[in-house]
Amino acid sequence: MKARQRGRLWLGATSLAAIAYVVAEVAALIWVAGEIGWWTLLILLLTSLLGIYLLQREWRKTWGALSESLRSGQLPSGQMADASLILVGGLLLILPGLLSDIAGALLLLPFTRPFIRSAISWWAARALRNGGATATVIKGETVDVFEPPIPSIDIPNQQGQGVDGEHVVIEGLIIEPGDER
Repeated sequence: MKARQRGRLWLGATSLAAIAYVVAEVAALIWVAGEIGWWTLLILLLTSLLGIYLLQREWRKTWGALSESLRSGQLPSGQMADASLILVGGLLLILPGLLSDIAGALLLLPFTRPFIRSAISWWAARALRNGGATATVIKGETVDVFEPPIPSIDIPNQQGQGVDGEHVVIEGLIIEPGDER
């Protein structure tokens, strides 16, 4: 399938999904309003206020953990994904609508977020695998001590191998941003 056709297919599917979401949201509002009356408006107002509160609270907690892990030089394990989920969840809770409130609450609650994060990771890995993306692992090591690098480049021959028949070796130094020595 050509890229242009695939793009049109995705645009059509996205448009159809957006229309289906709006119809489902309106249907849910009409049904709930028919069951409980004007209390529906109060529920929408309260969930928006709850969304603002939870967004601020969870965002501060996640941002603090993310800042601490970056300050200590560790990789933020899942904290970037949590920050994204919290942002989306808060926005969904602030938007008027019952279905968006349910989805937003699931993204904001700390005990449901790990399940959603792992489901998204599984889906993304599957999509990348099906799209033909492959992982490239570069074996090597890093050291904490600073030694001035000794430039070493082995000029490859026509077959892409070094002069001595081995693979090309390039030594270098990785300097983290803000880590001038």
